[in-house]
Amino acid sequence: MKRPMGLCSVCVIALLLFPAFLSPAAQRPSLPAQPYVVATAQSIEGIVKDLHAANKLQDLISGESIGCRVFVQHEADVSTNQAEVHDAADDVFILLAGSAIFVLGGQLDTPKETQPGEWRAPGILGGREIKANQGDVIMVPRGTPHRRVTAGQDVTFMLVKSFAPVKK
Repeated sequence: MKRPMGLCSVCVIALLLFPAFLSPAAQRPSLPAQPYVVATAQSIEGIVKDLHAANKLQDLISGESIGCRVFVQHEADVSTNQAEVHDAADDVFILLAGSAIFVLGGQLDTPKETQPGEWRAPGILGGREIKANQGDVIMVPRGTPHRRVTAGQDVTFMLVKSFAPVKK
């Protein structure tokens, strides 16, 4: 019985080429999701000076495509910050100047979901109050209630926010 020549030829060629698709030579490292960023101490110092005039923030890295965001924020005499929980983001606060009170842990008091995976509340029940000063670093893992209070104080911090997809 004769086999169709076209089908056999295709099968033989596919079997011969298949290992080439699996070989390391065919694989390549990924390309950058966005350009790299170098923020020198001098440039950050300039940002801190500019922000000191008001309670505002400035992005250093706005990288949703890379799963993180880095910004510098100045805050003075604010007692109205809401408590918050991020279901899919970790926060790392690096205090550049001044001090602030952080309330960490516990439970949100009457939480409301303001965006998918983002919760706000007027306060925290059972949290731990910590005074953070220049040079301190505070890591707040996703799911951890946290709140910042700067009433009677002045603080400038860098915030590194690391994102993961929200699972709902």
